Amino acid sequence: MHRLEVPTLRMLGLAAIVAVASWLAAPASRDEPRGRVVVTDTQTTILDVVEFEPGTATLRASSTPTLDAVAATLQGNPSIQLVEVQAHLRPMRCGANHALSQRRADAVVAYLVAAGVAPARLVAQGYGDTQPIDVAAPAKNERIAFLILKRASDGY
Repeated sequence: MHRLEVPTLRMLGLAAIVAVASWLAAPASRDEPRGRVVVTDTQTTILDVVEFEPGTATLRASSTPTLDAVAATLQGNPSIQLVEVQAHLRPMRCGANHALSQRRADAVVAYLVAAGVAPARLVAQGYGDTQPIDVAAPAKNERIAFLILKRASDGY
C-alpha cells in the first residue's frame, strides 16, 4: 500500500462508522410529527397548536408531539425555573370560559409533569376570554401559551 492509501482508508472507515452510528441513533420513523418550540427571554412559543376535544379539557392525540417538544425544551433548559401555562378561549355564551380554560391549563401541566417536567417548575392559569389577540378572528384566541416567569441567574 502507498502512504496515501492508508489515511484515505482510515477516513473512509471513519465515515462509514459515523454513517452507521447516525442511522442507528435516528428515530424509527422520520414520518412521525414533531412539535416545534422556540424559547425567548420571556416565553416559550409553540409553533403548533395544542388541541382539545371541543368544549372539554381532554387533549387530542394530535397535541402529543407539540407537548412532548415543550417537555423536552423545558428539560433541556434547566435555567427556566418557572413557567406559567396559560389557557385562553374564545368568547362562549354559557359563561363557563374561565373554568374550562383553567381545566385546560391544568391538563397541559399534568401532561408535562407526566412527561418528566418537575411540577414545581409549572403553574397553570386559565384566562378564559379576557386576553384576546384578535377580536375579529375568535378562533385565534383559543390557545395555550407558555410564559417564563423565572430564570436562574446567569451569574452576571
